[in-house]
Amino acid sequence: MMRIGIVGIGPVGQTLGTIWARAGHEVAFGSRDPARAAEAVLGLAGARATTQDQAAAFGEVVLWTPRGVMPANPDMLAGKIVLDPNNREPGSAGDYASPRPEGPSFAEQLQAAAPRARVVKAFNTVVMRLLRENPERLTASGAQVFLAGDDAEAKRVAAALAAGAGLAAVDLGGLAAAWLAETMADAFRQAMRTSPAGWRQALVFADLAGQPIS
Repeated sequence: MMRIGIVGIGPVGQTLGTIWARAGHEVAFGSRDPARAAEAVLGLAGARATTQDQAAAFGEVVLWTPRGVMPANPDMLAGKIVLDPNNREPGSAGDYASPRPEGPSFAEQLQAAAPRARVVKAFNTVVMRLLRENPERLTASGAQVFLAGDDAEAKRVAAALAAGAGLAAVDLGGLAAAWLAETMADAFRQAMRTSPAGWRQALVFADLAGQPIS
């Protein structure tokens, strides 16, 4: 079992943190709002409500969900496995068809801001509501998550945490490949936006109920 810090408890942080807490990991849910943190831990043995900085300090593994927000102290993540699940916001027209932005991916930005962290791009191509399904059903569906990172052991840990949520892992390579995962997320979300009735995803978003993903 591991100590996991959840920095930010929106849908991604709360969903993954809940899964990991129920699997027996010690999980710190870190929020800027104490009430939200307290609500996130209700009914979860081994979970604690903290600030974001406290969650980062607590975890051997840290799920870093604030999009494009870098740690104030570069050393706060030193030596830790840091999972980056972030994607771009939709464009001004509400879609995801804009070109790939120039410059580093979110994961590469985080690695540059915390150079001693062990950053892995992970979980950015997964629909969070599907992770609330039974892990055995997810496993049977063949759902997968993409990983990118320069630290092989950190990717093995990320893959094990994914497996606990019913997801297989596909290794894209080093952190320089993180933009591929982010671009895939754009493509999947654009497909769901433009063809919601016909879109079926065989690799990442297992449609367990046989209904269009909304």
